[in-house]
Amino acid sequence: MEEINVKGVVVRAADYGENDRLLTLITEERGKILATVKGGRSLKSRFLSVSEPFCLGVFGLRKKSKYFYLFDCDLIDDFYPVREDLERVSLASYICEIASELSLEGIPDEDLLKLTLNALYALAYKKEIGCEKIKSSYEFKAAVISGYMPDLTSCSVCGCEPEDDLFIDIGAGGLICRDCISKPGDVTGIGSSSVVLPLSPAALAALIFLEEAPIKKFLSYTINDRSNTFYNVCEKYLMCHLEKEFYTLNFYKSIK
Repeated sequence: MEEINVKGVVVRAADYGENDRLLTLITEERGKILATVKGGRSLKSRFLSVSEPFCLGVFGLRKKSKYFYLFDCDLIDDFYPVREDLERVSLASYICEIASELSLEGIPDEDLLKLTLNALYALAYKKEIGCEKIKSSYEFKAAVISGYMPDLTSCSVCGCEPEDDLFIDIGAGGLICRDCISKPGDVTGIGSSSVVLPLSPAALAALIFLEEAPIKKFLSYTINDRSNTFYNVCEKYLMCHLEKEFYTLNFYKSIK
């Protein structure tokens, strides 16, 4: 019987069987892990407090056959203030769903874990940072560190440096300048199914910052984007590459 200790965060918790809980963990050492908490729904369970989403801890797991079972846990932080605000808890759930989607079982992804923890920390303890900024920054940075990195250096058609009135092809991950956007599709490579969105200079600057910034500084920028193109591009870019509908995103939007 294999026993391991892993540092991770609970990104999903679901009822399982008659009285158990099934946790989805994003861990530093082994990526995504599914772990059963025997009797985890009982009020007498010593793991009741750690069998909830957003709990960060060191989890002791036993592997029997192909399955992991929780036998020990040292809680580090439960980010409890998140749960006191409906908008923030719904956004935290969306962030955790993205993390679960991007993480792979058995493959460590320290950067994704760090990004998720930094976002949860901001939601819980940095109330001066707005939800939309945390949401968009996480969406784009998560896409970047997972390999969906766009080329923001020049127009993908003519190679000119970015100026005003830019556009971005979110599927191809390339910029398109004002002059090239009006050219025929066989010249630009923009097909009828391509999704092309406008991109303000302020939004472009924020995207470049997020590409290059260390994870612990990913919220350390300001943006004055009255057109809101930044927020729209970040969401659409990630959704385009994941090709999945997120229930938690729909719920987050429904309460705003």
